[in-house]
Amino acid sequence: MPHITAQDGTRLYYEEAGSGSSIIFVHEYAGDYRTWEMQMRFFSRAHRCITYSQRGYPPSDVPKDGARYSQDIARDDVLAVMDALKVDKAHVVGHSMGAYTALHVGIHAPARCKKHDQRPGDVELLLDAQAPEMAK
Repeated sequence: MPHITAQDGTRLYYEEAGSGSSIIFVHEYAGDYRTWEMQMRFFSRAHRCITYSQRGYPPSDVPKDGARYSQDIARDDVLAVMDALKVDKAHVVGHSMGAYTALHVGIHAPARCKKHDQRPGDVELLLDAQAPEMAK
């Protein structure tokens, strides 16, 4: 099972598929890396797609020390995944709790983000560019 190591030694499980511009998928509170399976299958046709289980979600490590969990640490974990996989810039996509983490990546490390914009039309444009049938 592939893992990267975060700054504090926590091991984070990840999966990747495809090639091209990178997309990092960050899951919600009630999920894990599998949340993004359909998106990974679809977007990996034209992009390098990466998903991971956040700390506290197996098969990533589950630290017992509460001090090893925070929004800053969650943000830094995204950047650690990008660094370990040699991703300079990516589209960072999150759902619910993962969207909050993605937002913090955009705020604190905007140079690492290909696009950080919350306008609904941008999603439609991305879908139009990749699969016109999905944008209908």
